[in-house]
Amino acid sequence: MNRKLKLPIFFFIAVVLIQVLSTPLNAQRRRPTTPTATPTRSLSTPATASDMNQVEQKNQALLQQIMNLQKERDFYKKKITSWTELQMNSAKATTEPKDDKEEKTGYHPGAMAAYYLPITPDILDTLIRYRSKARQSKGSASEGVDDDSLFHYAQRLAIMGRYNDARKSFEQLIRSRKVKDIHFLEYGKFLYKTGDYQRALEILSGVTGGNLELSVASYYKGRIYQQTNANTVAEIDFYRSRFLQPEFPGADAGKGFAFFQQGQLDSASEIFQRLVLRQSELSGEIYYGLARICEANDNYKQAVTYYQKSLVHDPLFVKSYVELAKALYETGDYQSCILFFQQVADVYSDRTMLVSYIAKSRYFLKQWDEALVEFQRIDNSPDGTKIKQEWISKIYYIKCLFARESGDHRGALDYFRKAREVNPDAYSWMMAALDDLGQIHAKDSNYNDALSYYSRLIRLNPADMETVLEIGKFYYYLGEIDEARKYFTHALNGETTGKQADFWLRQIHSIR
Repeated sequence: MNRKLKLPIFFFIAVVLIQVLSTPLNAQRRRPTTPTATPTRSLSTPATASDMNQVEQKNQALLQQIMNLQKERDFYKKKITSWTELQMNSAKATTEPKDDKEEKTGYHPGAMAAYYLPITPDILDTLIRYRSKARQSKGSASEGVDDDSLFHYAQRLAIMGRYNDARKSFEQLIRSRKVKDIHFLEYGKFLYKTGDYQRALEILSGVTGGNLELSVASYYKGRIYQQTNANTVAEIDFYRSRFLQPEFPGADAGKGFAFFQQGQLDSASEIFQRLVLRQSELSGEIYYGLARICEANDNYKQAVTYYQKSLVHDPLFVKSYVELAKALYETGDYQSCILFFQQVADVYSDRTMLVSYIAKSRYFLKQWDEALVEFQRIDNSPDGTKIKQEWISKIYYIKCLFARESGDHRGALDYFRKAREVNPDAYSWMMAALDDLGQIHAKDSNYNDALSYYSRLIRLNPADMETVLEIGKFYYYLGEIDEARKYFTHALNGETTGKQADFWLRQIHSIR
């Protein structure tokens, strides 16, 4: 009987002990969910989930906007591939043996830059809207954003053209503890493309791992050394690039640019033409190389086409913007020249060259006052002083002519005195200004005014056969054939004008 009583009591006591011992464990499991509990979180985790979601939504929205822009660029890329055929079909044919100035282009001034280039007015307006949204966000980079988000944010700023803000974000990124090789590489490429070679070398040297990353970094370091005439060091970096990643075309591209520097244009062109068939991240720079070859051959129209393609493949390549603007200036598309120089005004280092091209473009657009202001902004360095003496004196003389034509003789004398103060060599700037005015009016098919300025020019230098030839052309366009024949006959005596003068005389005989 006692054994039967002890057995239930034993089981009862065992059950009680189990419940008592399990109670602290259950309480410990429930503790994190109590209102008074303090959750543990890492330093890199945002304070709340909602903040992280908002940051992620903003990032995704901006990435989607950039993808939409890339689709726009793909559309314009297809347009650019057929540009040469369009130019050939649209351009006005000419039978003159050597007179590029008379050739009429197949596009309206400004249309080429506004329509066929990757950054069009519509895209610029879109970028401005994105820029406004970015500025409305908290700070240049939210404090709760991780390194990868800051990296993408810096890239977006660069694409938007906010180069200084992009650089600040990149600098903040490389100072963080979690910086990666890809961050050093992309920042180094950004610095190279915006022209800060010294800082680019420092940053690219921070790339330490990964054959592909090291190969790309070695190529860009080689290009920097190559452009600073450290060719032996450049060849070592190009060799390292090929050794680390044989498929990467950096070594071949470096060889092509070496041929270009040595004046072997055919060899350089052969390499570049082969490399453009291989789609790579260097396509933008390779098209840039082809454009430079065209410029060396004075083929500025084809150079413009290649610069367009360069910017389609690499919109951050500032040198393509600069050289494209110069090529547009040479083709007479002055409004587009101003547009593309303004795109890189905040980042390009050679301010004297940039401002001088903008000022000269405004000069040939007959924006005399704006051109004068731009020229006066140029510094007083030896090059800057020379530019100002040449062009400001011409502007003052042009104002002198206009004042005299309007009857303001006192004002004309004042402008002439100002021109003499800037440049005492009155003969040089008088000749140059009259020649410019004649060419400006001739380009607008205003041959009467062009003839008026060239008639004054020939009185200053009767032996200039180029001026004689141009006067003959103006008479020809005005239908005064007898006067035109007289000047063309006189131009036959010139060493450089004889061939063209003979052409125009044969044109006159063919219509009589």
